[in-house]
Amino acid sequence: MLKQVLAGGAVVLLAVGGYGVLDVHDKVPGILTLDSTSPSPVPLPSQTTPAPSYPAPKPPSAPSAVPVASGQPLSAPQVAAALKGPLASKGYLKDTSVVVRDAATGATLFDQAGARALIPASTTKLLAAWAVATTMDLNKPFTTKVVDHGGQPVLVAGGDTVLARGKGDPNQIVGHAGVADLAAQVATGLKKQGRTSVTVGLDTTTYAPGPDAVRTWHPDYLGMGFSARIAQLGLSTERSQPPKPAAADPNRSVLNALISELGKRGITAVAGGEVKSAAGVPVLGSVQSAPLIDVLGQAMRDSDNAMIESLTRAAAFGQGVPSDSVTTWVSSLLEKDGFDTTGVKLADVSGLSDGTTIPAKLLSDLLVAGTTGKSKPFQEVLARESVAAWNGTLHDRYSLDSDKWAAGEVRAKTGSLPDVSSLAGTVVTDSGRLLVFAITSNGPMNGAGAWGVRAAIDNTVAALAKL
Repeated sequence: MLKQVLAGGAVVLLAVGGYGVLDVHDKVPGILTLDSTSPSPVPLPSQTTPAPSYPAPKPPSAPSAVPVASGQPLSAPQVAAALKGPLASKGYLKDTSVVVRDAATGATLFDQAGARALIPASTTKLLAAWAVATTMDLNKPFTTKVVDHGGQPVLVAGGDTVLARGKGDPNQIVGHAGVADLAAQVATGLKKQGRTSVTVGLDTTTYAPGPDAVRTWHPDYLGMGFSARIAQLGLSTERSQPPKPAAADPNRSVLNALISELGKRGITAVAGGEVKSAAGVPVLGSVQSAPLIDVLGQAMRDSDNAMIESLTRAAAFGQGVPSDSVTTWVSSLLEKDGFDTTGVKLADVSGLSDGTTIPAKLLSDLLVAGTTGKSKPFQEVLARESVAAWNGTLHDRYSLDSDKWAAGEVRAKTGSLPDVSSLAGTVVTDSGRLLVFAITSNGPMNGAGAWGVRAAIDNTVAALAKL
């Protein structure tokens, strides 16, 4: 039975899609399968196309990460009995951790090696999202502006990496603000000053400066476009588009787009160098992104590595932490917030690097902190996670005969890398009870391959939905 699902406070009608393409490495929806037996100089994420942008949800009247748990609590024996068959699937890999908890009480209903530190892939982003949500104002947008710095127009980066090249669309998250709208304001201001020829500088010092890639990322990830570069600005048209290489400099892509738009408005402009603009200088024009909560939600739904790295870097920067200490800061913040981080090793905050390990127990702890109301900001993050068979990296899952009754009932963060598959989120049972689950399975891949392990995980969660 399909139930209505609350997505950021709005009721969403499920559009159940096909299971035809395998999102095998979980970067954005619609990825092609990789042959795990093919030789490669580096284990590569799968080819992807940019995920669609979903309209910014209307603000809910109250936090609504998940439907209200109206059913009677389930017992541990009930859950164990339901999972016995699915967990015996040959699709699972050698090391598998499973934790199931009651979302309202936090009570543990099932724990199979939940304390074991395994490679999580993109469910790592849940830790990053906690850091962003609990240290930044989720209602604030990112502001991209052009200031008059001693007579020179300077584009000041403010963190919006999904700017529309042309006009913005206030009903969208990706492309919410537009470079053309910014240029129109700037051109008007310059003409009032009697200026029609300018050199536009670029200031990237005020928003989370740092390298454009994580040190532990393999160079091929950028060269083959499996991630965009980490930047302070970016165009919506330059998100990850394998096999097209990542844009060389997203910040300057926006500057160049601004110069082009100024030209259309009678301003002859050329790109200048880096400038550190002074505080309090006049503003020639500005545009704003969707609120941070919606930007973060889009990044989580799309499993966008560069966006998550950029947002987490911004959160750390706001706390005085440099970009090369972001992973340490996230782990320390979790400890400060009372989480047991035993076994946690973070090579990055997006899950793309080798070397990261996270116990499923910690993933469940974070989820419970949202579903029980311990953290209202993180509850709002969970409200914007991918919904089974409808959007994000779950758009093509839970449509098989073996699991389709869970379509719309599962809201979760996916994770996939070579020899890794994971899923962590919430599921509404048939009896109306809300459960939290975290599943991580590490390889090497068996005969069933990536299809098999993902199906095994989905069937396990679907078994919970039947309770």
